[in-house]
Amino acid sequence: MTLSKSPSGAGLALLLLCAANFLDAMDVSTIGVALPAIQAELGMEATSLQWAVSAYVLGYGGFLLLGGRVADVFGHRRVFLWSLAIFAAASIAGGFVNSGPTLIAARLVKGIAAAFTAPAALALLLSVFGEGTARARALGVFSSTGAAGFVLGMVLGGAATIISWRATLVMGAPVAILTLFVAPLVLPADPKRTGPRPAFDWAGALTITPGLLLFVFGITNAAAAGWQAFATWGSLVASLALILLFLVVEARHADPMVPLGMFRRAKLRHANAIAALFQGAYVGFQFLATLYYQNVLGWSAFTTGFCFALGGVFVMFLAPRFATLAQNRGATGLMAAGVGLQAFSYIFWVTALGHVDPILLVLFSQIPLGLGYAMTYPSVQVAALSDVEDGKSGLASGLLFASFQIGGGIVLAAASAVFGAAPHFGWNPYVAGIAFVALLAVAITLLAAAGPRTSAARRPSYQAAE
Repeated sequence: MTLSKSPSGAGLALLLLCAANFLDAMDVSTIGVALPAIQAELGMEATSLQWAVSAYVLGYGGFLLLGGRVADVFGHRRVFLWSLAIFAAASIAGGFVNSGPTLIAARLVKGIAAAFTAPAALALLLSVFGEGTARARALGVFSSTGAAGFVLGMVLGGAATIISWRATLVMGAPVAILTLFVAPLVLPADPKRTGPRPAFDWAGALTITPGLLLFVFGITNAAAAGWQAFATWGSLVASLALILLFLVVEARHADPMVPLGMFRRAKLRHANAIAALFQGAYVGFQFLATLYYQNVLGWSAFTTGFCFALGGVFVMFLAPRFATLAQNRGATGLMAAGVGLQAFSYIFWVTALGHVDPILLVLFSQIPLGLGYAMTYPSVQVAALSDVEDGKSGLASGLLFASFQIGGGIVLAAASAVFGAAPHFGWNPYVAGIAFVALLAVAITLLAAAGPRTSAARRPSYQAAE
């Protein structure tokens, strides 16, 4: 028995799905401000310390496509509940780690669990809410919680670190456990199949999953060890070979894990490109600005994390409204306007650095940045899912979330490379790094504006691309 058919049941279902989405996004950034305390207690070397953060991204980004397809084949609710249970268990285990390797392992397991939870949650939302305003409003709330979780992760991590750095690992467990108890009563049961279950594409899974893992590993390692390191370029070469093999397998498989026709959907393809690039630009800015606030201005971890709170407030309260607007009037214009505001924020930060009070620098850069993020994040999701039928919503969600994660890694590595090379040319590394992010954001704005424009009121037609 489920309650999701009633208005109150649908609202509670949305609350539970948003809670899981918030936890998945929050864990990407919440541990960052606790790294000095972790290093002091566990004695981790600087080269391995960054993997406390990166292990989560590695598992999350590497398993997203597999997670989305598994949810479509084996049931969205079933996969959501099992993966959320594993997430809760790994969160609790993280509070008892006693060494660097066990910490990294706990973070990796949490990331893998999130890779199955996130696409299943979004697919469940699409099944609970029908087409139209109700779905747009629900999608906006869902998007805002994910974006707010990522943006506010450092704020919450800084607050939790006051108690203990272990609190940053455990604090999501109570919410996950409560969600597990209530979800079976609220979320719709997986529909019974009338025919045989689709054959699972093991060949595709065994090529794309390690391919994505190696790609995320190589990009992440580049930010830490450089592009010349064997672990970096060797992983990327192996990743390219596996992804090419995956494309060959999918083209010949009768029931492929990722039907290649998905990539012929213009709105999905465009939305994934914007998702990767705009999220990457934001991650690059957040990384460099955090270093500046702590290393140059000498601000504490909590103060630095709090600098991003204003942007999170904008996202939390405005993203649902922008999602409805994107659903009713089209997402392309909103995406372009949102990324344009972010580009303006990065340009302002670079040009005002050293000329205005740091408090004003944070305040006046966060207003357009938060507003732009609130416009872009839900618009990207609306565009990506607007021409995908429910039977492939988990896969489409996995593609979208993978774009967010992988794009963040690529642009962060590039921004870090500019930051590291700047002193050799006599440039201020913070100005050079964020100027690179600003130029990229200008290019993303033009790419977003050139996206496909279709009537928002017209229900999409599902072409026989698969």
